[in-house]
Order: sequence, then C-alpha cells, then structure tokens
Amino acid sequence: MCVKTTRLLAMVALVAAIVGLGTPVMAQEYTGRIDVTAVDTTGGRLPGVTVDLSGQMIQSAVTDARGEAHFLNLTVGNYTVKATLTGFNEWKSAPLLVTAGGSIALNIKMSVAGAKETVVVTAEAPVLDTKKDTTGASVNFEELQNVPTARDPWVVMQSVPGIVMDRVNIGGNESGQQSGFISKGAGSGDTTWNVDGMPVTDMSSLSSPFYFDFDMFQEMSFTTGGADAKSATGGVQLNMMLKSGTNSFHGQAKGYFEEPERWSWMQANNMPAWLATQLGSKTGKGDHTLSFEDWGGDVGGPVFKDRWWFWGAYGHQNIRIQRMTGVLDKTVLKNVSFKTNAQITKSIRASFTYFNANKLKWGRNTGQTCDQNCGENQTGPNDLYKGEINYNYGSNLFLVARYAHVKGGFAFHPQGGDDSLSYWDVNGVQHGSSYVYITNRPQDSFIVDGNYFKGNHELKFGYTWRKATTDSATTWGQGYYSVAADWGNTTCTWGVNGCMFVQVMPGAYSAVKANYQSFYLSDTISLKRLTIDAGVRFDHQVASVLPVTMPASTIPDTPTQYVLPSVTAPGVDGALKFNLLQPRVGLNYSVNDKTQFRASYSMFTSQISTGAAGFLSVAQYRWFYLDCFDANQDGICSPSEFDWNSYATTAHNYFGGFDINNPTAVATPIHQVGDYGVPRTHEIIVGIDHELMPNLAVSASATYRRNQDYNWRPIRQLTGNSINGVIDGTDYALKGYYSGALPANIPGSPGGVYSVPYYGLADGVTYPSSKGTIFQSRPDYGQSYKGIEATLTKRMSNHWMARVGFSTNSWREYFDQPDGRGNPTPTLGGPNVDGGYVVSAAGGSGKSNIYMVQPSYQLNANGAYQFPFDIDFGVNYQLRQGYPMPWWKYSGGAGICSTTPFGTPTSGTCTDVLGSNKQMLQVYPDFGLARLPAISIVDFRIGKRQKLSHGVILNFDFDIFNAFNAAQVLGRNYNTGSPIGTTIQEITQPRIYRFGLRIQF
Repeated sequence: MCVKTTRLLAMVALVAAIVGLGTPVMAQEYTGRIDVTAVDTTGGRLPGVTVDLSGQMIQSAVTDARGEAHFLNLTVGNYTVKATLTGFNEWKSAPLLVTAGGSIALNIKMSVAGAKETVVVTAEAPVLDTKKDTTGASVNFEELQNVPTARDPWVVMQSVPGIVMDRVNIGGNESGQQSGFISKGAGSGDTTWNVDGMPVTDMSSLSSPFYFDFDMFQEMSFTTGGADAKSATGGVQLNMMLKSGTNSFHGQAKGYFEEPERWSWMQANNMPAWLATQLGSKTGKGDHTLSFEDWGGDVGGPVFKDRWWFWGAYGHQNIRIQRMTGVLDKTVLKNVSFKTNAQITKSIRASFTYFNANKLKWGRNTGQTCDQNCGENQTGPNDLYKGEINYNYGSNLFLVARYAHVKGGFAFHPQGGDDSLSYWDVNGVQHGSSYVYITNRPQDSFIVDGNYFKGNHELKFGYTWRKATTDSATTWGQGYYSVAADWGNTTCTWGVNGCMFVQVMPGAYSAVKANYQSFYLSDTISLKRLTIDAGVRFDHQVASVLPVTMPASTIPDTPTQYVLPSVTAPGVDGALKFNLLQPRVGLNYSVNDKTQFRASYSMFTSQISTGAAGFLSVAQYRWFYLDCFDANQDGICSPSEFDWNSYATTAHNYFGGFDINNPTAVATPIHQVGDYGVPRTHEIIVGIDHELMPNLAVSASATYRRNQDYNWRPIRQLTGNSINGVIDGTDYALKGYYSGALPANIPGSPGGVYSVPYYGLADGVTYPSSKGTIFQSRPDYGQSYKGIEATLTKRMSNHWMARVGFSTNSWREYFDQPDGRGNPTPTLGGPNVDGGYVVSAAGGSGKSNIYMVQPSYQLNANGAYQFPFDIDFGVNYQLRQGYPMPWWKYSGGAGICSTTPFGTPTSGTCTDVLGSNKQMLQVYPDFGLARLPAISIVDFRIGKRQKLSHGVILNFDFDIFNAFNAAQVLGRNYNTGSPIGTTIQEITQPRIYRFGLRIQF
C-alpha cells in the first residue's frame, strides 16, 4: 500500500478517535493466534527459524524474510513455543494461554550458541492486545469452573457490561428457559449465536436453537460492539468454544444437585406471610426450586499422537420448579458432543464436530394465568453437524473453510391433551388445554475465511452463504377457543349474563425461508505504535414465503356458509431483500507497553428473520370471531351456544383475510410491500486500556450509537383521506387528557398526579375496513444509545482471579416529525415520548409482565482465591437498577378522561375516540422514573481440591445462591384499574444451597 493511502487511512482513524472511544475485549472469533517475531541479540530479524507449537494443537512454521511466523485459527487453551536455528541456542517459552479472538505477539530473542543450549523464558499472553477493536468479554475455563453461577450461558452473559436480562436466575431456577435481554441499543433479535465458529442462530425466533451443558465449554466469548468486519450485527455476538482432544488423555466427571423437596434445609423461604396470603400462594412460598441436578462428563485424547485426536461429552440437567399457585414446571436438558481433529499434512488440518441438544419440558408457561392443563410439554431434539478444513499456503496465506447443518425444531403438546378445549375464565386464567405447535427449522451454512500477510499489512477476507427454513403448524384441539368476555356485543359485559366470545381457528400453518450471503475485506496495518484496521462488509439477505396448505375447519354443526375448506396459499419468492455495504475502521495507539488508546467507527445492519415476509401469506388469516351466550352458565362456550349471526358485527373480524361468502377462494393478501429501507446502526467507540501489573488490566470506554432506517407496517388508507396514504401520526388530533394519581406508598413509585394526552383520528379520517398494512420505511424516526463502561480483568495468577464490569446506559427514541408515529397516545405498548426510553417487553420463554430499559447503573463482579491446603473461595455479585413500573389503565373505564389537563373527568370513556380499548400509560412523560427497587444478589462458593495419584483431582464444591435471602420485587400487576392492581407478582427466589463434585484427570 502506498504512503499516501496509509496516511489517508491513518487520518480517517484519527478522526474516529476524536469523536468516539473503543475498548479491547474478545472478538466473536472462536479461535486465537500467536504471532512470532524472531530477532538476534542486536534486534536484527532472523529468517529461517523453525518454530514448533505444541499444546492444544501441534504445528510448525519457519520465519519469513521479516523474521515472522504466524499460527492462526488455534483452538483456545495453553501452548508452548520452541524456536531453533543452526548456530543459536534453542529457545522455549513457558505455557501461553490463547483465548478466543486473542492475539499473542511473541518476541523471540535468540542468542548465539554457547554453553547454555536451551533458553527457557516466561512469556505470558499479553493482557493488552493491539489487534483488538471490539468490546465485550471472554470467559475462560477457570472462571467458568471456579465462580458460582447457575451454569448456563445466559447467566454468564449478564456479567458483560451493557447487557441486561429479563430475569434473575437463582441457582438454576431459570435455566429451563432462555432469557430475554437487551444490549447497548440492540435487542436480542440482533444477537448471533455461534458454536465453534459456526452461526447457529435460530433464524425464526432469532434466539439460540440449543440449550447447553456448561462443562463442555473451554471458553465463552461475548462481543457487544467494535470494528471487527466479521460481526454480522450490532447485537451481542456469542461464541461457545467446545473442548478438544490433545496429546494427553484428559477428562472430567461432574455432578451437582439441589434437593429442597427432599431436604427442606437446602432452601430458605423469603416470602412474607402477608404476601403469600395476598397472592393466594398454595404453598406459603413464592416460585421455588424442588430439585436441580446437573451431571455428566467428558474425555479426550490422542488417537495417534501428534496426528489425530478426539473428544466427547455427555451432560444431563433436571430442573423442577413449583410456582406459588401450585403448578409444576419440569425441564430436562440433554447434551451430547463429539469432536475429532487431525493434522493431515504439515499444511492441512481438518476437524468434525457433532453437537446434540434435546430439551424436554413439562409445564411450559404454567403460572398465575395458566393452569397445569394449559401448560405445554416441549420436545426436541436439535443437532449440529460441522466440518472444517484449515490450509496454510506457505507462511503468508491461511485459509479455513467450514460447513455446518443444523437440524432445528421442536414441538409443544398441551398437558390437557391435544384435542381438549382451551378456555379463559373471567379472571383471565387459561384452563383446559392449549394449542399444539410443531415446527421444523433446518439451516445450512458455508464459510470461507482467509488471512494474507505482506509486509506490515494483514489482509483478512471471508465469504458466508447460509439458508434457513421454517415450517410450522399450530392447531387448537376443538378448532376454537372460548373466552369469558365480550368483544363486540354491546349488550354484554365481561363475564356477565353469560356473554362470551369464541375464536374459530381451523389451524395456522406457515412455511417461510431466508437466504443470506455476505463477504468482508479488511486490512490491518501495523505502524510502530499505531495499528489501523480498515475494512468493509457487505450483507445480502432475502426473505420469502413458501406455498402452504391450510386445513378445513371441523367444528360440529357449523352452518355451511361458515365452513372453511382446505385451501393452498401461494408463496412469494424474494418478498423482502436487504442489501447493505458497511464500513468498519478502528485504530489502536500504544503510548507504551502498558497503556493504549482505541477508537472505532462501524456500521451494522439487522438480521432478517425467516418469517420477516410471513405477513404476505394469507395462510395466517384463517380465523374469525363469534359472540356466544353461555346458556348453562358453566363458563365454557360450546358450539350449540355460538351466535353464528354475529359474524358480520363482531368487531375483530377484520383479521379474516378471506371472503366468508366465497371461502374456497384464496384471498388476495390484505398486506403489501412498499418502499422500504435497510436498518442500520452507526457506532462510535473510544476507550483507554492500561495494564496495572502482569495479568491485571483496567479498561474504560464510551459508546455512541445511532439506529436509523427502521421499517414499519402502518395501516393503508384506501379512501384517500389520509395525508400520506397510510394512517400515521399526521392523521391524529388531540382529543383530551387522561389524568389521575399514580400509585403511592410503593417503593420506587413517585406517586403524585399525572395528565396523559390521548389522541383520536382527525375529522374526515376513518380506518379502512380491511385494516390492510404496508411494509415501508418509517420516516423521521430513530434511536440513540449512549453508554460508558469500565472493566477490570485479573487472570488467574498468584492464587487469585477477578473480573469486574460497570456500565451506565441510556437508550432513547426520537420522533422528528408526526409522520413517524402511529397513534401518539402513550400506551403500554410504547410511551410514544420524543426522547423517551426505548422499552423492551419480555415475551415468551415463560416470562411476561417484565419491561426492560437500559439501566442507568449496572455492576457485576466475580472472583476466586486459592487458599492454602487447596481450599478455594469464589464469589459472584450483581447489582443493577430495577425494572421500570409502567402503571396503566384501560381507556374504557368510565370517568377517566377530560378535555383539559387535570380537568374534571367526564362521565364517559376514551374508547370511542381511540377506536378501541387501549392500555393507557400513566407514567408520562418521564417513563422510567417509577422503578422497582434495585437488584442486589450475592453468591458464594467454597471448594476443596484433593490431589490423588496419576494426576487425578477431586473438587468438592459448596455453593450458596442469594446468600442473604433477598426478597427483591421483580414484577407487579401494573393495571391500576384491576382489583389486584399494583400487587406484587414475582420476587427473587430464596437462598438455596448446591453441592457439587468434579473428578478431573
């Protein structure tokens, strides 16, 4: 590269440094590297030095004309380097720890041969890495094993600055379900999950397709931002590195258990008696663990020493929870892994990995609003098959190719039986059965990555191809469900006079797919103290709808005109396409060997899901609503009680999507695709890192993100009386105010009065009867994130280790013009406040009524100390601001609205003006001001290591979770109009003890 180009890149990177800051932590890569530079005692470069690498892998290289040799794509673990050259003493290093995404710059100084034939040096892996341009954390095997945790990746994830979870896991009570989370201005939908470097993200749910056995990992890495061109999105990039075989036979057997059901002393009770009575607890307790078991083992070693290795593992977890309503939740997680790798020739290395995860769950979603029968039983399994080939061409070109197939999918079957009726009572509790859901989610991936060294340049390049398909079917046992409420019959009220409604559902079928291609190219330029990383990434994503056949309805005694026959809905190929070129640039300036500054600018896009275009299929619209009169007053609507004549007047039948007068015809989709954009995030990071002492470093960084080019689906206005052709914020007018008093005498609630504006359609604007939407760019709308994080990392040395992370965060949304809004009325679905917090409501995975915003403070700290007599002590501490309390009330209540702020409420309601009964938000405009108390949890571990003969070590572990038995509120009923409004709905689970035994060899 010419000098002018180098100067230009340096100037670009310097500008980035002025406006932002980056901190060095592990990248999304699942391998590490060692870069060797050989010199003589005068500092002159030594070509022709033979460098041998041993440890997790066996490799050899010869230094080039610059005296450099590179070992790339190394499995994480410990390595030893030996260097030989005729006429010089042999040089040998102490063990070096290679981490995921880590780079060890190893300088070898060789002396002329003399009496001392071998020079052994202590060369620690550097804490500071000049090639890093990302933020996040890497958690190695020692921390995973020595710090008390609930033993799943989601718990480890919460220790990374800037990531906040939707639940608190006490000793594994939440490990049977995946946690929801947000991170640094990105939702969990932009998270990418990787196992040994292969993307495995479930592209339907944009979550992990697997549950994991904790002891199969050598390391976990989490990337939350930075200029790495391999990073696909601005969300969290997770990589789970499985263990590998080596030249030494090694392994571990483990067993952990919590048995409060058998031995009650193992678990405390932190629920006050008054709260148990208020919530109707059948046990006098809140949600609590009945048992937790985690056992299994792994073994690895050589098939042929120095040539071929193997490793295999099995893990089994059994988690049983009882809700305070008395319903049970049981989860069994099984994992099987196998890996074999071989050095085929000096230049070719190959490996194969098989990973199996099977989740068996009984009672999913059971709780206060779902009895035991409506709970779902879940089954798997999911499998990963992965092959990899590494090829070194000479000493300057390194290539790696990977292919993987994921057999994903699962099934839900209700505990009440597949063919029983599902119904809701007047209190909103679901009984009977629920739906049957069966989904297949296969995906295939092919990846090629390369590194090419030339002078002070390192070119990195890569290509990814990926295909994911989702085929799902949802059926209700009786072809409908029953609700003790009224949605359309004005002569009835909720649960009164036997008035009810039903939703007729012959079955919902979906078949969708997405294709992904990407490439990246970057150049890392090393200039004395300055390292520049400049690159570009291109992503091409396509979402399609596949043809699908919908079944006929089968409800007995259905009038002929309302029978829905079987039809086939057509597919839509290439319905949505995202293409985006994303620049990435980062720099690292080393002030000295102890201090460095970093800066980066990056652009990211979002990942498109397989179902992103699913709204274009008519298959999902095969249902309608009917009123029903419960003649026998049993709280359940039977077909003989259906009011078939109510079809035409039932308010919610705009979901129909088909012509009831011609049901055999495939309907024209009521939704369309318009002029849409590609979501993008601009990120600037600046940071400083300093090594306080060997193996101990501190880091601080500031991150700014601007999220823009969002898409949305506003209702199309076909009558032409909308300003923009769709119903958006320009079509609404202020109609009045909704005022009252906030709940008082509740910790964290500010109390006082509020006045919330409510809006209705302006004069002359009406909703179209079809309620069809259009997928298009959302104008004049964006989000911004600002955050500061600080970390301290101490590797295990001198008998102790520690990792501390603190962050303060703010994630807000902005409406520059009214056309970027829907109905501006603040509701539970969104505060709709210009400059207000971005709110993420927990959904699915057994958690609801939790509303997350980025906390203004969050601290996570863990560590371990090795005492004499092989006694170990570990601690884990988390502190963060509590979740917000979004107090709300239905707009349909009488006497809650006025025409002036803080005016006298009228005798009517807001419902007619708003068009429907909305959940009116009462915390306005300062949403986030009312918050639950802070979460503060401390866990301890005491362990004893007993060394036996032949290298066998016994580890006895005793863990204490929620050591101080905190009873912190995690959720309330935020409906202030409900008879049970403001009551506590969830608290942290109580203190629990866990025993563990590990046998290592």
